[in-house]
Amino acid sequence: MKKHNKIQSAQYGFLFQTVCILSLVLIVLLFGSCEKDNASENPVGENPIPDEQVASGILFSSDKNGHNELYRLQDETETLLLSDPNYDYWWPKVSPDKSKMLVYRSEVNPDKNHDNYQEAELLLVDIDGKNEQVVIEKGKHGWTGQGVSRWNKDGTKILMIAEQVVLEGKQWRMVTTDAQGNNPKNLSDWWIIDPNFSIDNSQVVFMAFPDNTLSFDLSELELHSADYDGANGSISNITRLTTNFTRDHDPSFSPNGKQIVFSAGNVAYTNVDITVYDVESNEESKLVDDTGSNGGSMCWSLDGKEVYFHSLNLTQHPFQIKKVNINSDEVTTLLASTPQDFGYFHPEAY
Repeated sequence: MKKHNKIQSAQYGFLFQTVCILSLVLIVLLFGSCEKDNASENPVGENPIPDEQVASGILFSSDKNGHNELYRLQDETETLLLSDPNYDYWWPKVSPDKSKMLVYRSEVNPDKNHDNYQEAELLLVDIDGKNEQVVIEKGKHGWTGQGVSRWNKDGTKILMIAEQVVLEGKQWRMVTTDAQGNNPKNLSDWWIIDPNFSIDNSQVVFMAFPDNTLSFDLSELELHSADYDGANGSISNITRLTTNFTRDHDPSFSPNGKQIVFSAGNVAYTNVDITVYDVESNEESKLVDDTGSNGGSMCWSLDGKEVYFHSLNLTQHPFQIKKVNINSDEVTTLLASTPQDFGYFHPEAY
């Protein structure tokens, strides 16, 4: 998860006489130091991050106007960031320095208003929704689909999946590119979906079929981990972490690296729970267990106490944005919808 860009104020213990000239000099030096610190903590963007962008918020998509638009929820106020009647926007991911975000867009399709991997192109956009730039257009690198992008910890690489034509046909591969979507590198020849970095980037977690034995039974998808070599662009020591009878998706490490949250559902993905895997005990437990379909691009709160997700209940409401307390299992609805209402997708807390 992303950390707030804070400038720590120093406490000065100097004793000096109350001379106006010296006081003014001290104030100038102090503010000059603050400005320098702001400029140095911005590896992805070229400019210092404005103060109004430092405060945390939640990015999400909504189809309230008939096509998927990107919004920010901050201090209970919704702000429209990206909108085009020709496109759906989905899956926002904020850069480590919070100056930019990745987001997918695809041509509007009433039957598939988010996660249209085969029609997707990846954008790099300023955090305020300005300077929209296509970094991986549809078909680039010979890919027939792309999705689920993630940043590495210093904002120099993007982790994602890409559908590629191989000897066996079209298969999903785990790929990294640079921050501009160039220099693609396949990390493995396994069929892999939903990859994500560990907090220190020493590992990746993902969903795959055990031993890479492909199956039409999606309940055989299991959580795996592997050691990640960023220098050589490869993984090693692929390890199966779970053995269950659920269709598993979208793993995400907690800020302290001790837990991995993921969604676990039936094959049709109509009843999906939120599950937590404990890295130390190697055990999994239910965090949200109801009749809804819960998951999406799940993310943790900055303090690691809550998990944000989207939730669908076909008999009650379209997609909503919710959060669950990791200790009490208490679920709170942040963005509500009714059966006659529009939906909310893919929260990104930052």
